[in-house]
Amino acid sequence: MLFSSVDAINEPLLDRSLATMEAMAAARSRTYYELFGVPPDCSFDDLRTAYRRLARERHPDVAAPKPGLGTMAELNEAWKVLSNEETRRRYDESVRVDVYQPGWAPFSPSQPPGGGHRRSGGASSPATPGERRAAWAAGVRAQIARLSRLAGRSATQTMLIRHPRGPRSDYEVVVDEIVRKLADDVEPRVRAARAAGAAPLDLGVAATLVGIRSVADGVRRAASLETTTALLIEAELLDRMWDILAHELPVQLAAGLGGNPHVARAIDSRASRS
Repeated sequence: MLFSSVDAINEPLLDRSLATMEAMAAARSRTYYELFGVPPDCSFDDLRTAYRRLARERHPDVAAPKPGLGTMAELNEAWKVLSNEETRRRYDESVRVDVYQPGWAPFSPSQPPGGGHRRSGGASSPATPGERRAAWAAGVRAQIARLSRLAGRSATQTMLIRHPRGPRSDYEVVVDEIVRKLADDVEPRVRAARAAGAAPLDLGVAATLVGIRSVADGVRRAASLETTTALLIEAELLDRMWDILAHELPVQLAAGLGGNPHVARAIDSRASRS
């Protein structure tokens, strides 16, 4: 693994995501931190203490499940994510999406003075909604760029072995352009990923796949006017990058995101009919 027919992007899915954003916000589940009753900047010891206390209180052998309280399965899932440094970091990055939805208070009253989210080393995150939104967008953009660059490098290696259309440098230029395109329009792509059912830890990969379909649609339109070597390279890279990243997700979720765009196949098919 990389990490611990050519349709346009699924427009009904994206439209539904944008139109139901408020409803999704009201219906979404609590964060893992809220489930434990601890602030997002709490220590590992605080997490462990909260988990053990809640596990004793809510174990099915001790008490019957109560509406509104986390079940043991939910507690165990949250503990599995937050007790590991890498999965907690990924969760913290992805869950910031919810900071900008109405009705969610992301930080506890015990947060550091000044309203910022205190991190290791004493640094605080931006305090105002606008600054937090900008910080979130930058974080998601960086995550998508990292994922797409890794997938692009792997796809390049495969293409150079199987059917090279030029030197490695040509592929590297195209990968850089793909990464730039995928880092655009972060918020609607994350919303589309959420609407398709992506869990917080899957949002980065899922949003990247949404972007790949959007970029592939642009390549398909451009190739309908003129098919160049650069477009063929981009099409093959996009299809391969989709497969690499989709492998990280449940099959049902990948299908809900629209599936592999197969733009290279469509271009080849059109060229053979010409």
